[in-house]
Amino acid sequence: MTTVDRFVPPASAGRPPVAWGSSGSRGWWVALGAAGVLLALTYAPNLVELAGIWSQDENYEHGFLVVPIAAYILWRRIVEIPWTEPREVGGSAWWGWAVLLLVLVARTLAYEWNYQWVETATLVPAIACLAWAFGGRQLLYRAGPAIFFLVFMLPLPRQINDSVTLPLQRLAATGSYILLQISGFWVVQQGNVLVLTTPFGQSPLDVARACSGLKMLMTLAATVTATVMLIPMPMWKRVVVLLSAVPIALVSNMTRIVVTGWCYYYIAGEKGQHWAHDIAGWMMMPLALVLVGLELIVLWWLIPEATEAEREQERVIVPLLNAPRRDAGGPMGLGS
Repeated sequence: MTTVDRFVPPASAGRPPVAWGSSGSRGWWVALGAAGVLLALTYAPNLVELAGIWSQDENYEHGFLVVPIAAYILWRRIVEIPWTEPREVGGSAWWGWAVLLLVLVARTLAYEWNYQWVETATLVPAIACLAWAFGGRQLLYRAGPAIFFLVFMLPLPRQINDSVTLPLQRLAATGSYILLQISGFWVVQQGNVLVLTTPFGQSPLDVARACSGLKMLMTLAATVTATVMLIPMPMWKRVVVLLSAVPIALVSNMTRIVVTGWCYYYIAGEKGQHWAHDIAGWMMMPLALVLVGLELIVLWWLIPEATEAEREQERVIVPLLNAPRRDAGGPMGLGS
């Protein structure tokens, strides 16, 4: 009687194969870190300029949070989709190095031609090329969403910023004017200024460029993009939630202006009105997040996702339904 040896799986069975301890792996991580630091030093003047824009322009002050959120997205992607890093430095896609060289050449030309925005924007494809060069398509696939999210640290080009701000400002003023009239207030629109008749006299409410809603739109777009990247959902729901960022931002901004108009009606004194204006501004982002949350709840309620048991049942039943059937008069029929 022979004894059959049992197969004992190794202790690492079922885990992602990660060779952290090998010398080749350490060398790969050291080289990747050194290349990342070198790229950051190369773009240091652009990063300093971006930090200045984030601190001075309130439309883009969310930029300080983009890099930490992108790092978290990258960590989540690597944990959820494990992979093994190359054991040799330079053993990945050489096309990544070639495209990275082209990106750096484009950055040099943009610098020479004084295209500052284009020069700074080349940082995002440069990071993508670096990931491609060191980790191939596997690393680029895992890091792609996090790298794409870095786009939100860039301000809009000045021409686009100006062409978007003015229509948003006029839309916010007109929409708030209509909502205030529906609320029962006597208000007259003079361009981007809403003149309210209050118990204390005429009170002008100026919908300035800062109240155009661009800040709300940019911040909410970044927040919604991070949400659809981190929360598992079908692709069509991701698209719907992303597209809804624009109307939600507009509604939140108009709500802020209307609430400020209410405060102007009931609060006397310039100091109290400024205080009400600031409070309404602080509540704009929480309101937008509540609207996004309600949208997700409604989407899941209208079209619920299948449970794991239902998916397993579907995997079993569908092949049976698609299997070819035998005719009754065939070889196995009664007439055989």
